[in-house]
Amino acid sequence: MTRKTYVLRDGKLVEKHLATPLHDISAPYVMGDLKPYQSMVTGEMVESRSRHRQILREHKLIEVGNETHYLKSQPITTPPGLKDTLIREVKRHRGY
Repeated sequence: MTRKTYVLRDGKLVEKHLATPLHDISAPYVMGDLKPYQSMVTGEMVESRSRHRQILREHKLIEVGNETHYLKSQPITTPPGLKDTLIREVKRHRGY
């Protein structure tokens, strides 16, 4: 006696080797809520994504992950006249 394995596709049982793989079926991805965790900032238990975002806003925090645009270095601008001041001070120090 041969055993067969079945999967549910479109409400019908289909032999597994004949079924369309699930990754070929297009469907929206619904992300589940966060698992409760203790906030490192406030010490309270955070049980929802909305509370997590609220804590980030209240304490001016950012969540580091794939969003690296927050970490890009800012261009350094020198104050006007700094170069001339440095040249003048070096010349004065060296006795020019």
